[in-house]
Amino acid sequence: MKGSRWFIIGIIAFLILMFAVEYHLPKKFVWIPTFSHNDSQPFGCAVFDSVLSTSLPKGYALSKKSLYQLEQEDSSQVRGILVVSNDLMLPRVDVESILKLAERGNKIMLVSTRFGSILQDTLEFYCTYSYFNANTLKKRVSSLALERDTIYWVGDSVYSSNLYRFYPQFIASHFLRTDSLPQRKLVEKDLMKQTTYEITDSDTAKIHNAYHPLLAFSRPWGKGEVILVSTPLLFTNYGMLDGNNATYLYRLLSQMGDLPIIRTEGYMKESAQAELSPFRYLLSQPPLRWALYLTMLAILLFMLFTARRTQRVIPVMREPENKSLEFTELIGTLYAQKKDCADLVRKKYIYFSEELRRDIQVDLDEVIDEERQVRRIAQKTGMDVDELCRFFRELRPVLDNEKIIISDVEMKRYIDKMNEIVKQI
Repeated sequence: MKGSRWFIIGIIAFLILMFAVEYHLPKKFVWIPTFSHNDSQPFGCAVFDSVLSTSLPKGYALSKKSLYQLEQEDSSQVRGILVVSNDLMLPRVDVESILKLAERGNKIMLVSTRFGSILQDTLEFYCTYSYFNANTLKKRVSSLALERDTIYWVGDSVYSSNLYRFYPQFIASHFLRTDSLPQRKLVEKDLMKQTTYEITDSDTAKIHNAYHPLLAFSRPWGKGEVILVSTPLLFTNYGMLDGNNATYLYRLLSQMGDLPIIRTEGYMKESAQAELSPFRYLLSQPPLRWALYLTMLAILLFMLFTARRTQRVIPVMREPENKSLEFTELIGTLYAQKKDCADLVRKKYIYFSEELRRDIQVDLDEVIDEERQVRRIAQKTGMDVDELCRFFRELRPVLDNEKIIISDVEMKRYIDKMNEIVKQI
């Protein structure tokens, strides 16, 4: 019992030590864009939402509703709506809802690297798409590379400093615009050399000599406006904490004026919308939380009380029964019923000849040299040669003729003689 107690104490101490070590290990970053309010990784929005909820004067809230659901709400209050996603492929019903919300005076900011053909055709713009490679960004960040691309604010002249520097992976996408609709440029990317961009959609439009790619602009619509931004990775925890570049986000959000802002997560992937921990809902409900605690306590008590060594049941070992005699009686009964004494002699002769071959290397199957074999048997056993010769001459017809019939007395005499020879070896 004393040894079991120390064993249990050792197991508990080991578990506590492993928990403490695991808790203090540096957390591994996951560089997957989720834009989720519950994600504290670089490309989640836990820190982003927390900072905005405490700093925006008119309020900041989250919603799971789609743009269509927000448009259907009977609300006379004008507000700013923020949608952040890596792939914002809006259907026609949502595009129509955006225009209706803007006509009422709402300001909608759409932040993505892709917007879908319906929205692009409606607002007459085109956005280039660049695949985000997390490994390239991690290598650049881990190497502490100082090379960054420069973007500058062109929306207004209120701010004195309008230059910002980000890693190229954050600002890889940009807009190719047309001038058929009114627009207001907000952010441009600085390029040191001339580049050429082409719009292959319908193979009709081409734009050349784009010295300053556009990263954000605004389309007035009705009493409100639609703001389009091509840098969604900056609207994350990393973008909010990247040096002094958080002012870039506030400049963009300031385009919504004094309106309260609501960010909808209705267009995120289902995996990003799910809670990070499967126990989060259980812990949020008091009855379920106590049920979880009691279950864990019961498991711990079960482990403590069953960890000690228990005595195994000793099985009853019975002496094995000897079935040889019973088997011999059964075989003898069968032969007695058939009255085939000659076959029983032949079976005995097989074992007899095998014993002679194994013990004294005499092969009785060599009939040609039978006399020499008999003399060898006599030499090994000390029996009379003539007696052995008479015995094998009498036994040979019984072995060779399967139809011969002998009596019980003859059978016993033959078998006894073979047993006698084996004993004399």
